Amino acid sequence: MATFHELRAQRRELINELEDLEEAVAQLTTLLDNSSELLSEELLQHRREQRAWLQRQQAGALVILTETERALLGLGMDDWDET
Repeated sequence: MATFHELRAQRRELINELEDLEEAVAQLTTLLDNSSELLSEELLQHRREQRAWLQRQQAGALVILTETERALLGLGMDDWDET
């Protein structure tokens, strides 16, 4: 079983990863919204697939984050949220 400090570090890493993924999805969405007339259909489809993949990565990271937070709660620690 992971220690409190390991879980807290994993939580911080997941939050950072989610922020990065959110930024990447936002950039691709902006690109798709603003450039759809300028890009070929093939490139548009590729960008949509990239965005879908990133969104699946986000969902997976959220599941792991939830499980990590559940484990932290299971340890009975009240103050595990880093400030």
